[in-house]
Amino acid sequence: MKKTRSFLLLTFLLIPLFVDAQVGIGTFDPDPSSLLELFSKSKGLLVPRMTNTERDLIVAPAVGLLIYNTSTSNFNYFDVDWKDYSDFSKNYNSNLTGDITTITTSNEVVNGMSITPQFAGKYKVTFNSYYSNAPISTGPFPSEKGEIDLQSIYNNLQSLPITDATHGLVLGNGEALIPGVYTLSGATSTVGTLYFDGQGNPDALFVIRIDGAFSAGEATKMVLLNGAKASNIFWVIEGAASIEASTILKGTVITHAGAITMGAGGNLEGRLFSIVGAISVNAVKTIIPSGISVIDLGVLSTFIYYSSAGAVTNGGSSVITGNIGTNVGAISGYGSPTVFKGSFLNAGGSITTLSPNNTNALGTFGIYQNGVLIPSSNKILTSNANFANISLQAIATILPYQAIDVRWNTDSEKIVMGNRTLVLIKVQ
Repeated sequence: MKKTRSFLLLTFLLIPLFVDAQVGIGTFDPDPSSLLELFSKSKGLLVPRMTNTERDLIVAPAVGLLIYNTSTSNFNYFDVDWKDYSDFSKNYNSNLTGDITTITTSNEVVNGMSITPQFAGKYKVTFNSYYSNAPISTGPFPSEKGEIDLQSIYNNLQSLPITDATHGLVLGNGEALIPGVYTLSGATSTVGTLYFDGQGNPDALFVIRIDGAFSAGEATKMVLLNGAKASNIFWVIEGAASIEASTILKGTVITHAGAITMGAGGNLEGRLFSIVGAISVNAVKTIIPSGISVIDLGVLSTFIYYSSAGAVTNGGSSVITGNIGTNVGAISGYGSPTVFKGSFLNAGGSITTLSPNNTNALGTFGIYQNGVLIPSSNKILTSNANFANISLQAIATILPYQAIDVRWNTDSEKIVMGNRTLVLIKVQ
């Protein structure tokens, strides 16, 4: 009887130890923070497996209850409602680079911008890209077409009525030219800073006709004011043109009976055209002006350099944007390290050019679910030659394997879309 009482007392004293004890399976030393630790290098933990239907029959599931869903091949946990656990089920995206175009007036899926989620739920959908009118393709045309159009440009500029025939043969030193046609009767030079004041008129035209040679002095700086544009400034020179080192020059230079040279460090927003002479540049930065000129440039609108009867050469490391051509002569010196963005029109050859399309055109963009527009997800935007951003977003409740895509159309002009991203993030 005494032994029985001793055993009962010992059992009573040990009960708290069992109540508070940790359990280790496969280990004698479970982690102090765990109630249960499983350890194995050859086996795993198998939680209850069930379908969507079986899962939904669980009565009053506790917050944190975990099961493996055989309908979606994913772990589910309960928190207000059943949720998918893995990040894979929450995020989808499609990213593509490179330009695509459309001319259709009915909705079509944007190439690569379609996602079919495997898992049901509520998703935040976002789409981002940029777009513009597609450039206008002209040609192919032969090298002599450039010669014809250059002569036409020269004749047109020479026919404009004179508005100032009294200006001296030196331009600059802080003066500001207003729009007009200036005629200078001898060799002319620029020094210091020369301003072009557009007086608020975006079509303001500046024509400087020089009856002799032209020299832009070293470090001359030309500045545009009040809407003046480099695309509407023309230097029409009867002799040769010398653009000295480190000059910042605005406008199109046309020589009638002489060559054009541009020195190291020069910066041109404009064009260099020669009817008779050669064109030679050295370690320069030149770019075609933005916008369309009020003077019709014909096929030469996309050219940065063109000579009707001479070579077109580059020396040193230059950065040049625009096409380069000649009707008689060679084109040379545009390999590395020079950065050249354009095409060559060699003597006797032909070229197809792309020019900006500034026609206003309507583009429509929207997010669709199973072929149906998601309300309030579409935008109608006006496009032109300048790139603009597209940003769309929507909330969609999606069933498994329903397609989410972006569609677009245009009312008339061909439009182009650049790099694009479609993202779906599961929010419930």
